[in-house]
Amino acid sequence: MTDDARDEILRCTAGAGATRVVVVTATDVAREAIRRHGATGAAVVALARGLTSGLLLATLTKDDERATLQLLGDGPLGGITVDATAAGTARGYVRNPDDARAPIDLAAPRPSVARAVGTRGVVSVVRDVGLREPFSGQTEIVSGEVDEDCEHYLTTSEQIESALRCETVLAPDGSLVAAAGVLVQALPGGRGVRGVLAARAHFEDGALQRALASAPPDAQTLVERMLDDGGSGFGEALGPVVTLDARPVRFHCPCTRERAAASIALLGAAEIASMILEDGQAEVACNFCRSRHTFTAADLELMRRELEGPAGPPS
Repeated sequence: MTDDARDEILRCTAGAGATRVVVVTATDVAREAIRRHGATGAAVVALARGLTSGLLLATLTKDDERATLQLLGDGPLGGITVDATAAGTARGYVRNPDDARAPIDLAAPRPSVARAVGTRGVVSVVRDVGLREPFSGQTEIVSGEVDEDCEHYLTTSEQIESALRCETVLAPDGSLVAAAGVLVQALPGGRGVRGVLAARAHFEDGALQRALASAPPDAQTLVERMLDDGGSGFGEALGPVVTLDARPVRFHCPCTRERAAASIALLGAAEIASMILEDGQAEVACNFCRSRHTFTAADLELMRRELEGPAGPPS
């Protein structure tokens, strides 16, 4: 990515409010996650698609939404987990990021991750939009290509006619050059279905791949390239596109030493006492960012005493 084409979310409407269009560029976010986890082969593409899909899912509300996406398949990657927010933050991990059984075909126009993710399993989404209870839904994995499974989830579980596509561009050595995604959804009333069907056909024809192929663009340019692509009729079916807002996207993990300590405290005073005697320390590792927080025996003893509270008067 060039310095003037940073990661961002662009939210739009099209066809006089019949359709919502969301575009995400997520190259730097995906690169950071890939770097932290040492991802190689198919894990590079799976993680990039997962992060981009998660960011697209977390756009129903303007500021307060958090979406957690999980794909738990029967492939060697062992599962993908992504946590994203409408504010533009994302983090994610692949359970087995460097498994040698999950290579990638660098010569393919759209590298497949189906064998690596698995074609049997579940897609799970938990949405927290600031209400009392989060919404959760689950569907079966239908292809293992991550974005196709997320599209199936939206259409089947949330019953929103949707077209979702995430693409990556890889260098000859398998490193990530670009990652981006587009979500097109019909809004209530049914007028936007024609635009969604046109978007699906446009995606299947490789429109997003072509838009990313040369000089990976910012989100606005990405929309313009797709609308102008080759007389496909996509722009006419979608209708005029109006941008609502744009915001930057970044890798962010809220884990801290304080949160790690709180997780240990949940074990209770007796379990902490056993840790002191048996191990002499404790370490908490974050699955998302790979940060590690170490607590000495003295740290643990202080926690134990705080949990037990002041001793009562002698009997």
